[in-house]
Amino acid sequence: MTPRSILLVEDEPVVAFDVAHRLQLLGYPAPSTVPSGEEALRAAAAMRPDIVLMDIMLEGEMDGIETAALLHDRFDVPVIYLTGLMEPSLLERAKITGPFGYVVKPFDDRELHICIEMALYKHAAERERTEREQLFAATLRSIREAVMIIDRQGVITFCNPAAQELLHLSAAQLEQRVFASVASLMVEGDATASDPRRLVLRHAGTGRRSLNAILQHASGHCPVEISATVTGDSPDRAGTVLVLRDMTTRRRDKASLTKALDELQRVFEQTVMALAVTSEKRDPYTAGHQQRVARLACAIAARTGMDVHRCQGIRMAGLLHDIGKIYVPSEILTKPATLSAIEQNIMRTHPRVGFDILKGVDFPWPVAQTVLQHHERLDGSGYPLGLCKDDILPESRVLAVADVVEAMFSHRPYRPSLGLTHALDEIRTGAGTLYCADAVRACLELFDEGFAFDTPAEHPADNDGDLTP
Repeated sequence: MTPRSILLVEDEPVVAFDVAHRLQLLGYPAPSTVPSGEEALRAAAAMRPDIVLMDIMLEGEMDGIETAALLHDRFDVPVIYLTGLMEPSLLERAKITGPFGYVVKPFDDRELHICIEMALYKHAAERERTEREQLFAATLRSIREAVMIIDRQGVITFCNPAAQELLHLSAAQLEQRVFASVASLMVEGDATASDPRRLVLRHAGTGRRSLNAILQHASGHCPVEISATVTGDSPDRAGTVLVLRDMTTRRRDKASLTKALDELQRVFEQTVMALAVTSEKRDPYTAGHQQRVARLACAIAARTGMDVHRCQGIRMAGLLHDIGKIYVPSEILTKPATLSAIEQNIMRTHPRVGFDILKGVDFPWPVAQTVLQHHERLDGSGYPLGLCKDDILPESRVLAVADVVEAMFSHRPYRPSLGLTHALDEIRTGAGTLYCADAVRACLELFDEGFAFDTPAEHPADNDGDLTP
């Protein structure tokens, strides 16, 4: 590591010439030479040397030690003392200035070369470390999380501004104080772990990267999320880097968001119910049919292992599966006799009409497709698309079973209720050919266990022109 410039402070011209000559023989550039401390300060300000070789005894009011201290403070330049003096008092004074080397006259070239190289290397390493520390400190000051460094005795050695704000104390009031004297952390189920280091060690084996706790301090308490790293090569010598995130605002925002989502869900369900009621208002015989089908379909879906989200989608489809009947004339819906072929064809348009109504709604489930396919059958005999087996949505297969059972259980304009036994026999007979076997099995189990529709089906539910919907 070759310096670009060297400042030599030496008041004896012969010695100065000799040192300058040796430096050039060693491959260093010719130094700038001054005889006094005052001139050394002026020269350093002008040339900003990479290293200073300093005699201790100088002409003028300042000696080399005073000059070195000022050079260090003003210019952060490494200083090597070149002196023939070995008095203990001078050595003690020189130590205070943090010199990067001490060469005793007379010295050989090799000794001088090693001392210069070591000084340059040490100074570069210290400057790099200082820059990293400054960057690290600036980062800690700027982040929003509260950061504290706590030594193995539990003493706070550093706290960033966020930590001061969280605890309502200044750095002077926090640093060099035991953490337990200013705050405590209470983790749920671990009320005794108020010391951060012990708390982290206790939970280290749980695999949890953070802990939720209550931070208690003189000004109050607040919920926090704790992340901590234990430093040191053994628990006995470990300190802790403690990071605390104030969860007060986040929890309040989460509660507000949950409330808003609940309200949105409530309005959404009310809208769906309003659509369902709209389709039923045209015909008093359809009252309650969609709600009962939705309830049974949800129970079947849950029994077959569908998750809550999927069951909610089936409920929405159940509540709306006959919305397409608003297109069917009320005379056909309430006709107290078997429908003609033309009337049946009109009635069979309701899944397609329902799909057209719902396809523009961005449901988080395939509601429109489920409504379109709820009259499809596994053998392809259903309508409107004539789909078979796995081409039919699982949601539609479940809805089809629930629709058949409720429709046969209900009164119709042209016939009384066929009864639950007849309805269950219908799906049992058609299991695996017309209806999904898993959905049929789940439905039969539900009624064996006492399932009942919430409201009595005393009025006709719909009229598809068949014994089954």
